[in-house]
Amino acid sequence: MLEEARALGLDRVLLACAVDNLASAGTTERNGGVLEGVRDTRHGPTRRYRIEL
Repeated sequence: MLEEARALGLDRVLLACAVDNLASAGTTERNGGVLEGVRDTRHGPTRRYRIEL
């Protein structure tokens, strides 16, 4: 998906995952995700990451 975002001309993307979803958090971090913080959502606490493309 990051390649598709680049092809669209995006310079950054926002990704979110549940705080207890360690697999998604790890994958996001390995691909350059920088944790912006944790927010409460209607689905529960959510980690928010930015990736600069």
